[in-house]
Amino acid sequence: MRRRNARLNAEGYRRATYSLSPTAVEVVEGVKEKLQLSSREAALNAILERIDRDMFLRQEFLAVTT
Repeated sequence: MRRRNARLNAEGYRRATYSLSPTAVEVVEGVKEKLQLSSREAALNAILERIDRDMFLRQEFLAVTT
């Protein structure tokens, strides 16, 4: 386990604990089932990586508006 954690840390992964709303849990569970992922963590990573790769989604979520 220590080697795995050391490898993940070296690759830039960080563990964090978040509280999700019931709606967010439904969305994450839906993605988890659709993509046949093993955990909510994997589903959240898939969602966030998709946002990062898509120019329009990225702009929608990360755009600074004044």
